[in-house]
Amino acid sequence: MPLAARPANYPPAMAKKRTVVLTRMDEQGHMVPLGSLREVRNIMSRCNLAPDGSGPHGYGERLGLALLFGPGLVCEIALQDDPAINRGEGPEVGQVLVSMTDEDFGFPVLLRLCRQSKWKMLDPETGRSFG
Repeated sequence: MPLAARPANYPPAMAKKRTVVLTRMDEQGHMVPLGSLREVRNIMSRCNLAPDGSGPHGYGERLGLALLFGPGLVCEIALQDDPAINRGEGPEVGQVLVSMTDEDFGFPVLLRLCRQSKWKMLDPETGRSFG
């Protein structure tokens, strides 16, 4: 429905969530792990991204998934192994799926995170890589 044709009590249009994938590439252009779960969490904590502390390991209630929250975004890390393995370092993290709930806040945070850690953002809709 066009904006002009909406009734006054009609809810406002919702902005589309933007999704990006955080990755890391080696010199040959091959994808390599971002690091262990602990390393990724420490890097992300510098940009005010952290889990909510719920669940058996503090990464949320969903098995096989670690959730981290930050300004304008939610990060999902698929866990193939128990977060307590590898002497507390956790499993290797290959990539992070990020949903920006508020792009004005979330995008600058991700850009800073990528520059500091030499990670890349991949836009799955366009295939563009940046950061």
